Amino acid sequence: MSNIAIPFQTIDWSVIPKTEHKGESGTAFWQTIQFPGLRMRIVEVG
Repeated sequence: MSNIAIPFQTIDWSVIPKTEHKGESGTAFWQTIQFPGLRMRIVEVG
């Protein structure tokens, strides 16, 4: 586990591009942001 400090901040998810990922029975849209030692993702299933 890393001890890298991640500064507190708000994320404007409306400016993070969505990427489309097709599955067997539908599509998921991912919005991903990467920091050193941390990846955050919102997944919308459609």
